[in-house]
Amino acid sequence: MNVIVSLMAAGAKKNFSKEEFKRIRKEADARYRRLVSENKDEPKALKQHTGMNIFPAIAVYKTLVRHGMEKEAAADVVRQFFVKICGIMFKPVSWYQHIGGNYHRYPAGMVKNSLRDFSPDAGFEYRMPEKVNPAFCDSDDAKYGNLHKNLKWARTGTIGKGASCCDFRIIDISRCPDYKD
Repeated sequence: MNVIVSLMAAGAKKNFSKEEFKRIRKEADARYRRLVSENKDEPKALKQHTGMNIFPAIAVYKTLVRHGMEKEAAADVVRQFFVKICGIMFKPVSWYQHIGGNYHRYPAGMVKNSLRDFSPDAGFEYRMPEKVNPAFCDSDDAKYGNLHKNLKWARTGTIGKGASCCDFRIIDISRCPDYKD
């Protein structure tokens, strides 16, 4: 059983009987494995996103809906998983920022890593999508919301939550004395 699928599905455990939840986990895992198999020839850079994020989310969401969960509730199970896991995974990065001025390096490193991880080689094309799952917007809040005291995560809106653009940024307020929330 894929551990990400299992952990993500666990967010819906209270909504089902023990036996039904076992069937849901098995079905979600089978759906995940089909998605991986159907896309086995995708570029390695894309597999980083599909295998760890996109396919588990699709498998769990669709399985929960098939078993009678409302679409909004199923999407919320996925969103809550990403928010929780990103908050946990990002703690070491947050800790590192507090060591001797390392927070100054973070904004440039974030841009470099984003361009590498979300490159055309990974199947990403920078354009305006019609709809984006807000779970990924909320996971950004979990990752970047508690940075170093001199780094401020800010944005006025997200595409995933209905804004016309996503203008997220990280501001080094020690270098921007005029910055105001």
